[in-house]
Amino acid sequence: MHNQMKNTMIIFAVLFSLHTGSLSAQQQLEIRPITKDAVLPAYPVNVGWDHTTALVFPGKVVSVDRGHGSVMAKVEEKAPNLLLLKAGKRSFSPTNLHVVTADARLYHFRISYGESLARSSINIARQELGFWKNVRLAASRLAADELERAGGAVMEEEAFLRRTSRDYRMKFRLEGIYQKEGLLFFRFRVDNRSRLPYSVEGLLFTITDKKQAKHASLREGFLDPLLLEWQDGKGIAGHRSNVLVAAFPQFTLSDKKQLVIQLNEKNGDRNLRLKVRGRDILKTRNLTDVQPENN
Repeated sequence: MHNQMKNTMIIFAVLFSLHTGSLSAQQQLEIRPITKDAVLPAYPVNVGWDHTTALVFPGKVVSVDRGHGSVMAKVEEKAPNLLLLKAGKRSFSPTNLHVVTADARLYHFRISYGESLARSSINIARQELGFWKNVRLAASRLAADELERAGGAVMEEEAFLRRTSRDYRMKFRLEGIYQKEGLLFFRFRVDNRSRLPYSVEGLLFTITDKKQAKHASLREGFLDPLLLEWQDGKGIAGHRSNVLVAAFPQFTLSDKKQLVIQLNEKNGDRNLRLKVRGRDILKTRNLTDVQPENN
């Protein structure tokens, strides 16, 4: 009896050691949980029905993605680093918001409903100096010399589009869209039919919904051009014209969206808006091959 019990204990010990060994092998194959430091913290923000919450970023906002449509988001046209938020309905369930800025940084927010005005304006740039964390996204860039040669070639291509905006004795026209190696090149012509020179303050390239909601657009994103080149210096003299080339990574638009280009005058109000449809982009032509310069 004693020997039988001893043999039983030996068998149990062997089985236990085999079982624990198999557990160790399984544990080696298990995916480790995400560490706390790897999780981007969500900054809490309240939005209300009767007031607007403003977020000021250190760089231009280029993309806004909301968890659900109860949060209305809009980038301020004349201050593209300013994001305005408002509730699309009262007492919505909390959701998240991701914002990408032109300096390739990702910001994460937890959005809740609230009518308090205590934190309705937040300077994210100052939050960065403290506990606020952000993620820098990878951004690809082409060689500057290749991009400039392609932009110069676009200025020599044949015009084939006539999307035009006229106002203040000015004419802003899209003359063509050309593609090369995953890039889209837009060529614009600006005609000044007045005696007053037109000094350019800047251009905004925005993708918007054609039909906007009551408070703001559902989704709005700014495009940062990889190339922005004027043929005859920045600006248009009186009774003169100038050609502008802008290049972007390739993109397309659905019938519900449009590309809006706004040309703003420095120290003036002759601001021009030109709208480009998705069907215009589908008319893109191939850019004539540009040979590298011989050294």
